[in-house]
Amino acid sequence: MVQYQGNAGAGGGADHMHMVTLDKTGKKSFGICIVRGEVKDSPNTKTTGIFIKGIVPDSPAHLCGKLKVGDRILSLNGKDVRHATEQAVIDLIKDADFKIELEIQTFDKSDEQNKNDPRNGYMQAKNKFNQDQSSSNTMGTVRQPTVRNDPRRNPAFSASTRVKHVPTNNDDDDEDTRDMTGRIRTEAGYEIDRASAGNCKLNKQEKDRDKEQEDEFGYTMAKINKRYNMMKDLRRIEIQRQGNVPLGIALAGHKDRQKMACFVAGVDPNGLLASVDVKPGDEIVEVNGNVLKNRCHLNASAVFKNVDGEKLVMITSRRKPNDEGMCVKPIKKFPASTDETKFIFDQFPKARTVQVRKEGFLGIMVIYGKHVEVGNGIFVSDLREGSNAEAAGVKVGDMVLAINQDVTLESNYDEATGLLKRAEGVVTMILLTLKSEEAIRSEREAEEKKKEEAKKEEEKPQEPSIAEIKPNKKILIEVKVEKKPLGVIVTGGKNNNVKTGCVITHIYPEGALAADNRLKIFDHICDINGRAVHCESMTTLKVHQLFHMTYEKNVNFTVFRADPPELEKFTVEFMKKSGKELGLSLVPNERGCTISEILQGQYPEIDGKLQRGDIITKLNGDALEGLTFEVCYALFKGANGKISMEVTRPKPTLRTEAPKA
Repeated sequence: MVQYQGNAGAGGGADHMHMVTLDKTGKKSFGICIVRGEVKDSPNTKTTGIFIKGIVPDSPAHLCGKLKVGDRILSLNGKDVRHATEQAVIDLIKDADFKIELEIQTFDKSDEQNKNDPRNGYMQAKNKFNQDQSSSNTMGTVRQPTVRNDPRRNPAFSASTRVKHVPTNNDDDDEDTRDMTGRIRTEAGYEIDRASAGNCKLNKQEKDRDKEQEDEFGYTMAKINKRYNMMKDLRRIEIQRQGNVPLGIALAGHKDRQKMACFVAGVDPNGLLASVDVKPGDEIVEVNGNVLKNRCHLNASAVFKNVDGEKLVMITSRRKPNDEGMCVKPIKKFPASTDETKFIFDQFPKARTVQVRKEGFLGIMVIYGKHVEVGNGIFVSDLREGSNAEAAGVKVGDMVLAINQDVTLESNYDEATGLLKRAEGVVTMILLTLKSEEAIRSEREAEEKKKEEAKKEEEKPQEPSIAEIKPNKKILIEVKVEKKPLGVIVTGGKNNNVKTGCVITHIYPEGALAADNRLKIFDHICDINGRAVHCESMTTLKVHQLFHMTYEKNVNFTVFRADPPELEKFTVEFMKKSGKELGLSLVPNERGCTISEILQGQYPEIDGKLQRGDIITKLNGDALEGLTFEVCYALFKGANGKISMEVTRPKPTLRTEAPKA
């Protein structure tokens, strides 16, 4: 779903501002690729900012028809991003859940050929970003679906593989226009994430100021500060791992469950990290070129185990003690060992533990894919026939939630296969068997059928003697009276202030309707024993007689209960003389006091304004709702001087057809 509001720029100039709302419900992404770049407004001026460099076909961004390559994003969900980094805007999009609101600036300087070019991509905006056509191969990682011809494979999930491309670098560019997805190798031969600070691009001026030599992961503090310029107190921590000595670090996530982050919850005084500048509350954003920012903390242990070499380099951000962030209090007493897999069974009650003895191989093939029930994850794609895994009950299509004590919920393919390769002896896995696509479809169809049957059952005519009165629909009920008075006060009639319908305003506790206990105050009576109550043509006396006559055995009513009640409120003010009665007969109900009779001529100020059936809800500002008759009587008896009454009166919608001539 896309919502759009547009406004032309002042005076119809070269650029326009408008708001675009993108909703990716049912889609994999919003469908926009962004880059930080610049547009030359004139030979002497230029505009820098975040621009759209590509639009994915059939995505929300493409289907809205209001975005094009080269548009500048001024704000995202109310946050000004004109001076933000590309990574910061990507983070905002990731945190935005299913909907983003963009403030867009469109430049209309392109010629007709570019304007009518249906293609999406960075090439469409080459003039705006000063890119040569030969350098247009900057799309980075491409994801393609893969299909296995395995009859045992669970069809309820789809998988993807990654195709790596050689990056193109142009050291003369001031801004980094490369795609930051996938992996890349540093000059020292280490594989790092493209989004790592080690792959951050410095412009010429920044390079001249940066005198630090890059390490094997490409890190310098200048590159770290540029990549994470919106984070506080960035630090580069380096340590040499020593054999089997544990790191001695406990990790925690963000206290906002909608956000993912990796915080240091505690540091073991006997661990390796006790000797370096790491404190509880620090956020770990990278380790050896692997980006942990916006990742689940439970997968960080797998990342730490998968990094190559004895050298460990972490990028951290130190937060102030009162900063919002970590979900737990700092750990003071460090446990001898921790098991982070316990929470899995709370989140997935149907998960099971399987132990498989590894004898050279496990006999399991895994794949990174997506299932309609749980989303992205690691799944068993194939089993070796006769293997220990098959004998232990592992099934094709099972989701792998943990390997030994390492959670794999947010792991990628490389991390999961690394854990399986390094596992020795008896390997403990937590698996979740998911339903097939056919089973999910059958359950949905059964649920829809059940809802449809319930709806039909609800629409069936009910037995009037036991029919339940439901809001906002006409219901026929039968009340057993046996010559007993109905016991109600109603309003309605052509010489009444209520001409559009007959409405109950009071039910006497000793009457037949009170004994039936289905009708309530403000119920609209449309007909009695099949005879429509035409208040617009019947006198008030005729309407009242319908409810005061004696019925032999049963009475049928067609009732409409409006929700919310159809009412009007007004105030009546007059001067009450000492010793002179109001001339009103009142009976109390749960809303206040109902007027049962009016003596005309007592006070001309109220003659014609009040009528039988009106409910007085306040007297001189005091609410009468819920008060006993004795209290109400005392309030009216003791009132003198200026009297103010708040009155509630039914105002029903006309629901009765006019009588035929």
